[in-house]
Amino acid sequence: MLPMKTSLSLAVACTALASAPFLLAHDTGSKPHDHGPSPVPVIFQVEKKGPVKAPAAQDKSAVSHVSGQGFWKFAPVTTAMPVPAEAQPFVKGAHGTLIVDSERDVVYWGLEKVGWVAFSDRLKNSWIVKGDPAIASGNLHGADILPRKGQLPLVIAADNVEGEILLSDTTFRTVEKLKIPDGGPYADKKGWAPTDAAFAGDKTLWVTDGYGRHWFMDADAKPMKYRGNFYGGDSMSQTPHGITFDPKRNELYVSARPEAQVHEWSLKTRKSLAVHQLPKGSAACDTDLWGDYLLVPCLTGPDNTPGPLYIINLKTKAVVSTIKPKEDLGYGYAQHMHDACWYVVGKGRSAKVYILFTAWNPGGVGALELVNIKD
Repeated sequence: MLPMKTSLSLAVACTALASAPFLLAHDTGSKPHDHGPSPVPVIFQVEKKGPVKAPAAQDKSAVSHVSGQGFWKFAPVTTAMPVPAEAQPFVKGAHGTLIVDSERDVVYWGLEKVGWVAFSDRLKNSWIVKGDPAIASGNLHGADILPRKGQLPLVIAADNVEGEILLSDTTFRTVEKLKIPDGGPYADKKGWAPTDAAFAGDKTLWVTDGYGRHWFMDADAKPMKYRGNFYGGDSMSQTPHGITFDPKRNELYVSARPEAQVHEWSLKTRKSLAVHQLPKGSAACDTDLWGDYLLVPCLTGPDNTPGPLYIINLKTKAVVSTIKPKEDLGYGYAQHMHDACWYVVGKGRSAKVYILFTAWNPGGVGALELVNIKD
């Protein structure tokens, strides 16, 4: 499968579906082609301060590679996230995701044909998780994790290869599956290749069909069942690749990859509140949220340059830093950023901040650390 491409026949079919009258009952948030405000080009605004205390200042000579601007400068952590020998033959084909269990200091990386690769002890140790065979049989393309008091977290993952949504706790021994929706744009049981899933509390799931017919939808978490609502479609994005829930704002962030956009989508009004227009060519794959800061990994950058990582301040609606793992930080395999997440160690102003990323074509995984370089 070539995820950057959509066949002409499928595009035509999806366009027809988007305008089909029977879908009006399912697109409950708005008219099929009314997704809210027009895209607004992002502004670039350097920040001198951030949400945590800046690390100890270092001279430029002390750090070999740095990328980013203002407070948000990052350096590579080359000793972090060692890939287990058993998984190394599959790294080149990586096309997956990253999630963080902060309470237990474990990071999970979804690796095609392997399943979950776990990293612990501040990213120093690693192993392949042995669980339900469903975890390793397809591809963990996009995922989310839900902390639970007194219990192991829940994990929801979208398998684009086998067309399944997988729900389990972090033992991964027992997996519940949700397949293609019934009715609506999927009445013919075709055109389904989900790319991401997110929790909106413990009762609701959101799923996006980025590689299929380009709708996103809500579902019950227990038991897993679609609610029969379909949003988006080609009129919103030709590839709604990623989906993230923001409990503070009661919004979703939907990554419109070929359009180089991130939609802030309201659960109340069921339409976009704002559309962040990134520079043309910035193929936004996903988002990850930390407080008021949205991390946006991109498959490509402007003019088909290697994929950057953007940090957006949701209060100012500005890109406060552009990080370039391949061009600035020496990660030769980081041509295409497929997913990235915040990894924050400690609490409050003394927390240490990292960005973890995974690349596609070629595949790989890496870690970056927030640094304070004297200008």
